[in-house]
Amino acid sequence: MSQESSYNEQQLLRGLISGDMSHYSYVFKEYYSALCLYATRIIGEPGHAEDIVQDVFEKLWQKRSSFENLRHLKDFLYKATRNASLNFLKGTQHSMERQAAFLYEQEGAAAGDDLDIIRMEVFRAIYREIDNLPEQCGKIVRMSYIDGMKNEQIAEALSISLQTVKNQKTRGMKLLRMRVSPVVFALFSLFSHHS
Repeated sequence: MSQESSYNEQQLLRGLISGDMSHYSYVFKEYYSALCLYATRIIGEPGHAEDIVQDVFEKLWQKRSSFENLRHLKDFLYKATRNASLNFLKGTQHSMERQAAFLYEQEGAAAGDDLDIIRMEVFRAIYREIDNLPEQCGKIVRMSYIDGMKNEQIAEALSISLQTVKNQKTRGMKLLRMRVSPVVFALFSLFSHHS
């Protein structure tokens, strides 16, 4: 956390241009989870999503000198992930309907690019706070709201009672509500698997 406050936008971009590994690692840590989630939403396969995002970060390392500002950097990460994910889908069987569904969804979203960047930023903020929750509580919130697992599946996977899952979810969401801004919390509720 202290590292984050020590990098302002210009320092971060200058660090990337000069090939400073600590700045690159910072960007990787900040965006990796959110980009994996985004790629998974497109292709439906977490393992491949991780490969795609790692490739995107390799591209980032190669073209690190060309970012004007942080928004430009985020645009690059998001668009490169989307394009790589769609390219992956083109190379897989029965992917046409998934690709069509994804593109249709994008068409329907007002200013789709902006919406996806907002979504990525919301998940980034939420991931950070989920990591700060008590261990079991954070795990249950992640399994439910990020992975989209049902309460029964979580109880079975963790060998705990259904009531414990419900209690921990309620507790986790209360803590998240206190720790993030109302806007971020509302958008997380909107974007997460659970309605």
